[in-house]
Amino acid sequence: MLKPPISRMGGKSKLRKIIIEMIPEHICYVELFFGAGWVYFGKEPSKVEVINDIDKEIVNLFKMMKYHEAEISRLLKYEVSARDVFDNYINTDIKSLTDVQRAVRFIFILSQSFASKGKHFGYATTNRPSPQIFETEYLKLVKDRLRNTYIENLSFEKVIDKYDRNHTFFFCDPPYFETDGYGIEFERKEHLLLNTMLKNLKGKFLLTINDHPEVKEWYRGFNIKEVEVNYSVSREQSARGKYKELIITNY
Repeated sequence: MLKPPISRMGGKSKLRKIIIEMIPEHICYVELFFGAGWVYFGKEPSKVEVINDIDKEIVNLFKMMKYHEAEISRLLKYEVSARDVFDNYINTDIKSLTDVQRAVRFIFILSQSFASKGKHFGYATTNRPSPQIFETEYLKLVKDRLRNTYIENLSFEKVIDKYDRNHTFFFCDPPYFETDGYGIEFERKEHLLLNTMLKNLKGKFLLTINDHPEVKEWYRGFNIKEVEVNYSVSREQSARGKYKELIITNY
């Protein structure tokens, strides 16, 4: 069970064991909203695997890890956890970088930022800087895991159209409904489109989403499992604590 090379807001680190245990038999495994890939990196490889994300920086990162892991490892050897390095990367025009340099920048910013949001330099008095980005042996494991995986950079509806078969399993972890902080537009319209497509799916799906009365109404008739997740990464004490989430399946 690998730890992803990056962290993302809304990642499934606290739920992945439960999710993996609920995955049904399948031939083709598809993640519609890949993010950091906690479930993908935690489960056993499927015969066919597809990871998709609309964020071009995420897709570029995993493409470069798949094809150019050695060069990424070489460049990361020279990185240090420093505020001025972080600020320089934040202010860098990515158009001036190669795809490999973009990947290194993305890893560094997310791994060294507060709550992996990529906005403010993260520091602590009880924890050391995130070390995994400097470990070349770890990146080789990530590369090997990605070797036989298709990497897509499409809207979720296009991925469903392309890969939906009776033997396909979709893991869906979209931006949560009426929740800020993801940095992409995913409103009621997108949620309702996802709902319609999942209702008409040939294959199986598992959806993780926040516990919201409208969401429960949309997916009435499906299997809904309520779980509590403890979130502790926040500057505001009031934002920490246990939150209810839903795991919804059509099997």
